[in-house]
Amino acid sequence: MQIKITKKFAVKEPVQPVWGFLSDPRKVATCVPGAQIIEALDERRYAGTVNVKVGPVVTRYKGELVIERLDHENYELELVGKGHDVKGKGAASMKMIGKLRALPQGGTEVTGTSEISVSGIMSQFGSRVIEEVSHQIFEQFSQNLQKNLEGVGGPAPGERPAPSLRAIPILATASKKAVLNFFRRIRGRSEKQ
Repeated sequence: MQIKITKKFAVKEPVQPVWGFLSDPRKVATCVPGAQIIEALDERRYAGTVNVKVGPVVTRYKGELVIERLDHENYELELVGKGHDVKGKGAASMKMIGKLRALPQGGTEVTGTSEISVSGIMSQFGSRVIEEVSHQIFEQFSQNLQKNLEGVGGPAPGERPAPSLRAIPILATASKKAVLNFFRRIRGRSEKQ
């Protein structure tokens, strides 16, 4: 299953420190729930893990993140990540393109477009749930990024991984939204008749 998500958010900091943070995968990993960079394989490739907790079960993906493109002049980057469930129950990949823009009133706009592909156990949840989970992860990421940029994010980047993503509350929220949207569509059809 493959989905594409584009999100924008603004942070209060100027573009240079935001770019310095986002162009370093070790720092970015501290903002992503459940992600951890284990080692730098070279200056563009990193080995890492992502943990997702669903109830009592923790799914751990192990893989590699590659910086495909870093454009320092235009503040654009392209990352490709691929990983396999360590228990052999699936795989996931992500291609992310990020762009920064200095805002006229101060601060920085961050735009990210991600193409996410999952197989195995995670794909059984369906594209709507995966999309909603991805939106919520992005929200957590943007909040963590803002905290790190303000210097109130806790330990220095790389000292401690972000906690595992707890998918049950996210799945509950996603399921609730899917049910509400379903009933809204049905109600809309009946009102047109």
